[in-house]
Amino acid sequence: MKKTFFVMLVFVSLLTVGCSRTRTVLSVPPGEEKVLRIAYPDTLTTLDIVNGSAATMLLEIAGVVQTLVAVDSNFILHPSLAVSWERADDTTWLFKLRDDVMFHDGTPFNAEAVKWCFDRNLEENVSFSRTTGIASSSVIDEYTIQFETTVKTGELPEALTNVAAAIVAKSSLDASGEFVRAVGTGYFMQDDFDVSRGIFSCIPYGGYWEKDVNSSVSKRIVYSMTDSSTRSLAAQSGEIDIASDVPFSDISSLSNAKGVRVEKFYTARTYFFSYNLNKEYLKDTNVRKALVYAINKKEIVNDVLLGVGQVPKGIYMDGMPWSNSDVDTYEYDVEKAKSLLAGAGFRDSDGDGFLDKDGKRLSLRIITGSRRPGNSLITQAVQGYFAAIGVEAQVAVLDGNASNEAIKNNEYDLNLSSAATAYIPSASYYLYQYYHSDSVNAKNIAYANPELDRLIDQCRGTIASEEKYDLSKRAQAVAQNDVAVYTVALYGAVFVLSDRIKNFSYSAAVHDFIVPYSADLN
Repeated sequence: MKKTFFVMLVFVSLLTVGCSRTRTVLSVPPGEEKVLRIAYPDTLTTLDIVNGSAATMLLEIAGVVQTLVAVDSNFILHPSLAVSWERADDTTWLFKLRDDVMFHDGTPFNAEAVKWCFDRNLEENVSFSRTTGIASSSVIDEYTIQFETTVKTGELPEALTNVAAAIVAKSSLDASGEFVRAVGTGYFMQDDFDVSRGIFSCIPYGGYWEKDVNSSVSKRIVYSMTDSSTRSLAAQSGEIDIASDVPFSDISSLSNAKGVRVEKFYTARTYFFSYNLNKEYLKDTNVRKALVYAINKKEIVNDVLLGVGQVPKGIYMDGMPWSNSDVDTYEYDVEKAKSLLAGAGFRDSDGDGFLDKDGKRLSLRIITGSRRPGNSLITQAVQGYFAAIGVEAQVAVLDGNASNEAIKNNEYDLNLSSAATAYIPSASYYLYQYYHSDSVNAKNIAYANPELDRLIDQCRGTIASEEKYDLSKRAQAVAQNDVAVYTVALYGAVFVLSDRIKNFSYSAAVHDFIVPYSADLN
């Protein structure tokens, strides 16, 4: 079944470097510079888009590069650099491109430019081939490009919203093939990059292809700030205008601070536990369910996370077209948890307050990453919930390398992670990445359910439709019943904004956050 998305192009006369188009009017008073300063919660060591952190910053924060397809806050796809697309067969897609776009260097955006960029990505960026499934591309004509995929997929348009599919011009590389400058098509163009300090600046591009952007910002400066407390202090002191993922413990004081305001948003990201089925006792579904019943999810969201997030009604947040809330969520029930563990043979045989079986105490090691502010808070709370049902637990908050080693060496029982459910905004992406037996996560925890795999594969191969959403909902029900991977809370995004900020909006569909072109300063 083919489904074509098409919008009529509206020609907008714009200036481009080296062309005689009229310049976009910027509402900046003569002699006045308005600089928007943004904290980026990761390290910037390169601008090469094959680096995920660099691509995320350039696409979502700086607005320098763009993708062929865009997605809105309702998870609906829209044309961006492509105007329409259709699937010719199970593994072939055709994309029609805009014919009125110029890169920041004045060269034309066309099918040849896309092919060059994507061919380089296939060679240099493992994430690109993994997220898009693209095997090769062919130029059909100046503004038509064809993609061949490695698997049957109905989700290539969704995949091409991702940061891995950002488009840059060939002039981004020097004669030796080194990436030296981010030359994109966005409203902003690169001004400077101080790699030693991780500071990037960009200015409005006069030849931008869309209608005039209603913002008076004359420069954006993006600062690498990996430490959440540093971002919080910088926002409170007025050094930056936008900060995200600040410590939850700072929210109260920041809410009362002068010159800033705190805003909370719901987002398509989850906190989820993966249960290590390599451990014999966790192979028992009832033991896993008992551990879920022991967790007070409402208390975690409202008290532990201070209201930053949502209580899950299933795997996904409400509002996603494929979300299934008609599943068992295992509401907090201590007695049910104890009963299930007793049925599995765990009892306090020696009266020490902890459950054991065959003379061995049920002792769990919970690991989590250190980057997301809620991770350590949730695991510490869960440690207490487990103690209440007689289950001993130790918590380890690890950096990325240590976490990977613990997983590799099977040195954990539960792993709390956080992931964007709309990193690719499709009905199967998140399920495939964390529940499918081919996924890294499922392999790590030795989880496989053939019926679940079948539903996910069918969903993945179907173009967006009610049939696709139904397949996803059925898969969610199977996954929720197995509780090998379980959503304990829905992520919340916290921003500290300068009182000078206006026209800032948040989209739940992005995997971190987008600073819209319209974001402005009073």
